Amino acid sequence: MRSKLIWYSILGGAGITALAIALRLLGINAPVFYLSYPGVYSMQSFLQRFLDWLPGDFGLNLIVDNLTFFIANTLSFALVIFLLLRIFNPDRSETLPPIANEK
Repeated sequence: MRSKLIWYSILGGAGITALAIALRLLGINAPVFYLSYPGVYSMQSFLQRFLDWLPGDFGLNLIVDNLTFFIANTLSFALVIFLLLRIFNPDRSETLPPIANEK
């Protein structure tokens, strides 16, 4: 059940990010800020400094910058979607998962 929720969350985050990109390409810029804010915040707070730290000016590449933004925005929305799914679709199994992979 949990792996399904994780996949739904990742696909939902990728869908929201792709929607933001599609809206920007169509010229509809009003909702794009709200759909891309988690990625922008992650890039400004940590990831841009990390990309600048990479050797060989690898982080200054536009493709790497856009790919990093897409991943950060997707994972940020995936976390929010996962938490909402866990609230509204809790795990109701009677057995607890093992703490370690002991058999």
